[in-house]
Amino acid sequence: MSRRVSLAAVWLAVAVPPVLAQGSNPADMTVDAATRRQVIDGVLARLTEAYVFPDTAVAMERAIRDRVRRGEYERITSAQALADSLTAHLQAVSQDRHLRVRYSDEPLPRLDAQPGRTPEMEARARAFGRQVNFGFERVERLPGNVGYLEVRSFGFEPAWIEDVAAAAFTFLANTDALIIDVRRNGGGTPGMVAFVSSYLFGADSVHLNSLYWRPGNRTEHFYTRTRVPGVRYGPDRPVYVLTSRRTFSGAEEFAYNLQTRQRAVIVGDTTGGGAHPGGMQRVTDHFGVWVPTGRAINPITKTNWERVGVRPDLAVPSDQALRAAQLAALRGLRGRTTDPERRRQLDEAIAEVEGQR
Repeated sequence: MSRRVSLAAVWLAVAVPPVLAQGSNPADMTVDAATRRQVIDGVLARLTEAYVFPDTAVAMERAIRDRVRRGEYERITSAQALADSLTAHLQAVSQDRHLRVRYSDEPLPRLDAQPGRTPEMEARARAFGRQVNFGFERVERLPGNVGYLEVRSFGFEPAWIEDVAAAAFTFLANTDALIIDVRRNGGGTPGMVAFVSSYLFGADSVHLNSLYWRPGNRTEHFYTRTRVPGVRYGPDRPVYVLTSRRTFSGAEEFAYNLQTRQRAVIVGDTTGGGAHPGGMQRVTDHFGVWVPTGRAINPITKTNWERVGVRPDLAVPSDQALRAAQLAALRGLRGRTTDPERRRQLDEAIAEVEGQR
């Protein structure tokens, strides 16, 4: 396996070099015919080498070469326009939303010359993680003793999040049901997905997901942990996961894993439909391509959510998902209790939530 490809064991843009992720509007630059040719040839070479489905890589190259012969790129002089056009044309063939050509106005690091992240890169990633609380956005206790946790990203190493995860689940330990919100979560690493999921099962290891990687023709397996820091929420109390169309990649894996294991009820919109992990590969000083080099294989369904998304068990518009999940949780709790005082409390909580608009 080449060093460049070995950097790709991630789900989404959490591993994109900072110069690629620094903003949505980099300063554009002019590209000439030689640059266009270099970018197109480089992108296609990366896809031929590593894209998870070789036949699709061949089809994408054929389609792009046909467009080149028709002169479709000859009038493109904007670097951003070239990246956007190639992305659209490649996705039209592959239907793969992870696959993207990226332009950066700052020179890209030569990642293919490095065996992994440098200490400087890791320090920047950790510093960013601290700024966003390692993806743990909000934790609280809702009416009726229902817990709520919003996770904005799964994009961090499990070792980095141990303290914040332990604090969150310790706070939630005495709640009777739990809502986990990934409506604004665009993905992350399968390692963090498995780590967070471990709090929702027992001490026995559970097979959550597998990833097949074309480079090296290998398969990785991901399991829940037998030990977690803090307090385990456990396998018995009800869990609801909120989703939206913005829920993507690793966040979809989180929802899909729990759904197929019948550990959570999914509430909201069908998710984005990206199940092919990969990584950013440098093409030129200013262009890179995010190449999906693997695919998820769920141990229950033997497939994944690519293109179709994770379909909710309780389908509601995503902006109504929290209220719908609260009511489902409260009504479920009421149906399982025989204590009159607890029923009264739950009735009051249900009335409170029903009154919210």
